[in-house]
Amino acid sequence: SSFNFEGVVKFQDMACRSRRKPGPLYVVEHLEQGLEEWCRLEYKHICKIVPPERLLFLRFPSRQDPADLSPQGQAPPRTSSAALEQLRPDLAVEARPMDIEVQPGEERAPACVLPAWDRICLLDMDAEQALEPHDVSNFDALVFGGILGNVTTEEDGSYGSDDRTSEIRKLGFAHRRHLGPMQMTTDTAVLVSSLVLEDARPLAEIPFLDSPEIGGGGGGSDEAKVSDSGPIDCVCMEGFRYVAHRGANEEWGPILPDGMAEHLASSADGGIL
Repeated sequence: SSFNFEGVVKFQDMACRSRRKPGPLYVVEHLEQGLEEWCRLEYKHICKIVPPERLLFLRFPSRQDPADLSPQGQAPPRTSSAALEQLRPDLAVEARPMDIEVQPGEERAPACVLPAWDRICLLDMDAEQALEPHDVSNFDALVFGGILGNVTTEEDGSYGSDDRTSEIRKLGFAHRRHLGPMQMTTDTAVLVSSLVLEDARPLAEIPFLDSPEIGGGGGGSDEAKVSDSGPIDCVCMEGFRYVAHRGANEEWGPILPDGMAEHLASSADGGIL
């Protein structure tokens, strides 16, 4: 299906004309055991959004080949089995791990992997400030939690999360930003951040779709609703926010990783949702 990434291209086509500077380093701290299919699909989507030289997956499972995440013909992203706290720039050099996968010609020294700690920002739903276009000059790296978060419903009917971001918030970031009041998948958070910082689009100007029905007859493009084996069962992603895209049929649908609609439908009764 070409639906999902075509939406990304449409939102980022202005980057060639108006991008103010190269984007930051996008750091994904993988917090799940192994690499489940839903996570692999999200990470593959991130590799379409962010070029490999500006992408770093930490705590990446050592038995996984990062080249499997990259589009055909593209270099793999950098990965390390180390945790973020082991790569902090203020950590003694001799205490840092040396397994960072780098591209030919790059320095292997871990000291060069991350910018200064006060130039790193954690994307955090509990942050007081929203990410804004001018932050492109404030931060050299953004940190995202690679997690399957659970949505909670508050007493006032609003949505919250089980706050698994606390697992990395405890490192004591000087800067934190949020992307709005609703939970996003990791790839959606990366996409939104790139639109805000690299395309200078405030959050208010990005079209969002909340709690979408994926598959079935819940809207979006035909490609998002039909697989090779026939119609896909409808799954409601209650409490999640996605970037919206108007499909060829003029209906709005969420931008998803390739194959995610089928995976969600097949996993609806398996504990992923």
